[in-house]
Amino acid sequence: MPYRTGDVERLLGVGEHVLRHWERCLPILSPARSAFGRKLWTEADLALLLRVRHLVRDRGLTLAATMARLLAERSGPEAGASAVLGEARAALVGAWFQSRALSERAARIL
Repeated sequence: MPYRTGDVERLLGVGEHVLRHWERCLPILSPARSAFGRKLWTEADLALLLRVRHLVRDRGLTLAATMARLLAERSGPEAGASAVLGEARAALVGAWFQSRALSERAARIL
């Protein structure tokens, strides 16, 4: 299921301007576009964005260092573990959105 930019902003706690900046500086980020030109993010995209946010905010890396780290994780000896962690992040993203939808549905019923 594709996610819109507003969904991504809520999940990551960053503004659209931050996402645009990350996209410009990190060519590895490339969401698909709808027929109307809106960005559509996949769970894999969101998992990657979560990793970027962690490296930038929690680890204090620059975007250039973040890009180098992401490339090393995907092509070096850590690639297998990185892939497994990426899949786990993507599954957690999906679960987060599902729980959110259920919570909103429950709030409308109550």
